[in-house]
Amino acid sequence: MRFPTALTVPVVAIAFTGFSFANLPLGNLRTLNSLGSQPAAASPDMAPSLLAQQLAQAPQSTPLNPTIKVGIVQRFGSKAEDKLVIKAVQGDRLAVTMDRADGKTDRLDQPEITIEIKTRPFTEPRLYERLVLSDHRSFESAEDSANQWRAKGIEVEIAQPAGWQVWAKRDTYRTPLLRRLLLDDIQAQGISGPYLDSEVRESFPQASTTVQGYRYDRNQINIASGGETLLVNGVPYPGDLRLQPNAYGTYTLVNNVQIEDYLRGVVPHEIGPNAPQTAVEAQTILARTYALRNLRRFTVDDYEMCADTQCQVYFGWKANVARADARSPPPEV
Repeated sequence: MRFPTALTVPVVAIAFTGFSFANLPLGNLRTLNSLGSQPAAASPDMAPSLLAQQLAQAPQSTPLNPTIKVGIVQRFGSKAEDKLVIKAVQGDRLAVTMDRADGKTDRLDQPEITIEIKTRPFTEPRLYERLVLSDHRSFESAEDSANQWRAKGIEVEIAQPAGWQVWAKRDTYRTPLLRRLLLDDIQAQGISGPYLDSEVRESFPQASTTVQGYRYDRNQINIASGGETLLVNGVPYPGDLRLQPNAYGTYTLVNNVQIEDYLRGVVPHEIGPNAPQTAVEAQTILARTYALRNLRRFTVDDYEMCADTQCQVYFGWKANVARADARSPPPEV
């Protein structure tokens, strides 16, 4: 996501989760960065400092620094050679927990782990099928289409196997017969776009890690650290990590990160390292608002944001810029 270069001017109008800050000097934006997403009503003529005080004192429906779930590696396992090397920073160790099929949990304490993909055969071929109602280039157009299908009484979900798609909800139309009956009904109404995407698979990618000579094949792996960051293929990320299955038969590596730490990995890459300080501050507000408004994008895969241009570019804390890396002060009250 990119924002217009007009942010470099000294006065901007900023839409902040349903409220417009018109003619607000950019020097006050750093204070407003940590505020919640539902500000109280205020007069546009109110002095910026008074406006900030009213917003800070208003009841918040969103925590000031919520934890969000960012998919930093999507579709891990789509290639047999996929590999994740996760390390603790020097002097620290990783706390690794892995859920087992019997409901128990394996716990490991290691300086690093490597997660690889092993191709495993099914005992018998399996049908992977979804009823695709529409294809889209953007989430916004997919969401608009999804709302139109819901208005017709069809339960749907939005997915991104490659491009964005609207699917008939798998939990509702769970059998081949139900999907075909729905497709026949749609086509009988003269709608020709939907189609069945079917594939018979004989094998599947299995996430696997070997520790002290013992191999763990697990679908869910949680990784935390006592330090400020941990390294994923050499890149530092704040927060903790979870490897989890997605809707496409592969995995997603999810970074559970507080939004203020997330912004430190977004703003420099979205606006560039040489942008004026006022533009950096404005970008921080916009990036935070965008994130909080778009947490529904990957509901189908049980996370909230991606890390590329389909959402906001997020490289963890790789190549941070000092001017954009300063943590925002708490709201003035």
